[in-house]
Amino acid sequence: MIIAIILLMVWLVRLPFLREKEYDIDTSTWLSAVIAINHYPDKLWTLLNYTDARPLTVFPLLAGSWVGMPVNYSSAEIIGLLLWTGTVLLLYQICKMFAGRNLSLVVTSSLAFFLATFCHIFAAYNSEHSSIFLVTAGVALFFLYVYRRWTSPVVAASTGILLGSLIYAKFQNAPMGLLTGAFLLLSMARRKDWRNMAALFLGCLLPTVLVNVFYGLRGKVDVFWNNYFWNYFYYSFTTQFSSMPMAERFNPVRIIRFFFYATSSGIYALTLFALAIALPLLSFKKWRFEVTNNWLPFLFSFLLLLLSIYAVLQSGNNFEHYKLFLFVPLLIFNALFLSIAEPSIRKYAVGFLLLGSVLQTAVSLKYLNPDIAYDRRSETDRKVVGHIMRHSRSTDPVVVWGWRDGLLVSSQRPMGYRDVHTFHFSMKSPLIPNWTEDFLEDMEENKPKIFVEAMIRDYSERGHLFLPHDKVPVVREYVRKHYRFIRDMDGVKIFHRKENPSISLLPRTAY
Repeated sequence: MIIAIILLMVWLVRLPFLREKEYDIDTSTWLSAVIAINHYPDKLWTLLNYTDARPLTVFPLLAGSWVGMPVNYSSAEIIGLLLWTGTVLLLYQICKMFAGRNLSLVVTSSLAFFLATFCHIFAAYNSEHSSIFLVTAGVALFFLYVYRRWTSPVVAASTGILLGSLIYAKFQNAPMGLLTGAFLLLSMARRKDWRNMAALFLGCLLPTVLVNVFYGLRGKVDVFWNNYFWNYFYYSFTTQFSSMPMAERFNPVRIIRFFFYATSSGIYALTLFALAIALPLLSFKKWRFEVTNNWLPFLFSFLLLLLSIYAVLQSGNNFEHYKLFLFVPLLIFNALFLSIAEPSIRKYAVGFLLLGSVLQTAVSLKYLNPDIAYDRRSETDRKVVGHIMRHSRSTDPVVVWGWRDGLLVSSQRPMGYRDVHTFHFSMKSPLIPNWTEDFLEDMEENKPKIFVEAMIRDYSERGHLFLPHDKVPVVREYVRKHYRFIRDMDGVKIFHRKENPSISLLPRTAY
């Protein structure tokens, strides 16, 4: 009942702050994908290829559209809140297994208070919402097995499918998924539970095997590996997207500034990290004995916390929403040590946790503005969206060259090219020939009616860094031969497709 009341409070606080506005451009990416999937007849192909290699991030929004929810920012935030509600319930069930109901309630409540008042950039739907829910579900299944709550091969196979699917929500989930799977296999091996080991292992492989078969039947296996693996490998382990050197990404100074300086989460993060350091030190004698007899959950929670920190830092980008990965692993780790702490230590630790939660809530409320902030780009958006809607039907695909995904959401037009943002062409990547081939293929198949050149400074996201279409030779030539320039709107150029283009498809040698 208390959990239900707390979650109801979260919803009552958050709902008045729902706004039909893009607070994070990634939300527009996922909403644009939903519009495309609902438009094109080949649903599975579109789900796998028009979602920035994150179909399980898009799927909750897609499911919402199927039950009648509009494809807009308010609906996306509501779905994100539903996923957070599920995460809170899972966290409570995890902690209850080793910490008891009362302590679990305190730990879970601190997360709920944070969710109720966190800033718009955290509330805006993103891949972390689905990822954290799925990772937490996998962790819950691990603890349920450790504490002997399930023994069925069907559950083992289902757990494997869940863990094997994590990369289809976000590539950064892979280390946490591998860790959970490895510790489950270790737990099963200690019990000589060979049947469940086989079921779990096969379940882990099944999603990627099926996806590769799907692509293989179309002769497109290379498209899968380029978009789902190599693209994110280069994103994470090179300086293509972030200029920050690899060693600098884990610099303690950067970690302190990134984790603790922001008003959006700094106090809560500092509270949880302080407890994560203090509790093992203050309870050293007690937990040394406990770990000797029950070491698996402690080691797992410690490594899970390290991997969540790794997931936040690895890419070298200081995106606020990355920090959402930290809180569930921190709370599980702290709950484990609170469960074995001396009563006197536990009392002060709980008080410190609640104090940190209250202070973070106070700061968050100060900055949680119900008014929509002015954006000087809004007037240009209104002009461009108005033009798109006047000169196209709802079924006409549109390509926006740039990183201004919200134009497709506002106009409710399907993307004509599988990457709703085109900054990839500005990178020094060996995948550019593959992306070029995908671009030409999509442009020929979908024949977008309107092409919008939006990659300009102070309008497109990072418009000062990335290339406009006329700086990419193959794209420039294709647009020149298939489209005619219509008008300029505050620097944004609008092109309409010619009814009888002078050439149907560029030769491969062009790129």
